[in-house]
Amino acid sequence: MAHSYRLLQHWNQWLTQYFLGEYLLQAERQTLAKLLQQHYGKHALLIGVPQQEVLLESTVIACHNILSPLIHSKDKASYIEGDLHELPILTGSMDLVILPHTLEFIDNPRQLLAEACRIIKPEGLIVVCGFNPLSWWGVKKIFANNHTIPWSGNFFPAGKIKNWLKLADFEMEIQRFTLFSPPTTTPNIYKNFNLFEKIGHSWFPFFGGVYVLLARAKVVPLTPIKLKWKQQLNHIRIPTTISGHIARSELK
Repeated sequence: MAHSYRLLQHWNQWLTQYFLGEYLLQAERQTLAKLLQQHYGKHALLIGVPQQEVLLESTVIACHNILSPLIHSKDKASYIEGDLHELPILTGSMDLVILPHTLEFIDNPRQLLAEACRIIKPEGLIVVCGFNPLSWWGVKKIFANNHTIPWSGNFFPAGKIKNWLKLADFEMEIQRFTLFSPPTTTPNIYKNFNLFEKIGHSWFPFFGGVYVLLARAKVVPLTPIKLKWKQQLNHIRIPTTISGHIARSELK
């Protein structure tokens, strides 16, 4: 847990102290705004780090909360400090849960995903953002220093996350990719790759640096129970009276 805590701390700092982190937040915020504009409800929860709170502005849901194991310097009622092994949230209480790269920097990704699915209402949504190994970002991870953020995280394929969601009785609805440019750390050089962003969605849509998965909780239908009558109905007559009482005829 201590290792995951340090990774999340570095990840939280990287999002605002580096150009690429700020650009990542901006791109994901725009993508989520398009995907969630028609989703309504009462409660939305983001499980991640404090700097990702801006992603909650992408939803029209009024009540926002962020859950993180990190200590937050600002005293905010919407901030919940809690452990990510067992979420301190009631089962079936959330309309929307967002997991932006959180699975990549913790020791128990599948357990956290299962916990996130547990707290979602029937017909509620879960959104998972992750780095795509089959992209320029994945290529850089191979050659980059594994002790630096975000390359020290686990880049899970989108198919693996979708399989975990399926096992949790969630149905995939939307899959989107963004950030098709090579992840250079220099703003001027990065702007020279704008052509990749323009043609990426049409020419190689599955090779974006970040995928966004949106899945909905299934409603399990109730199976009707067929009653098996064991009592014999011999010598029973049902009189045609308004009271509807069942009268037993006398045995002869």
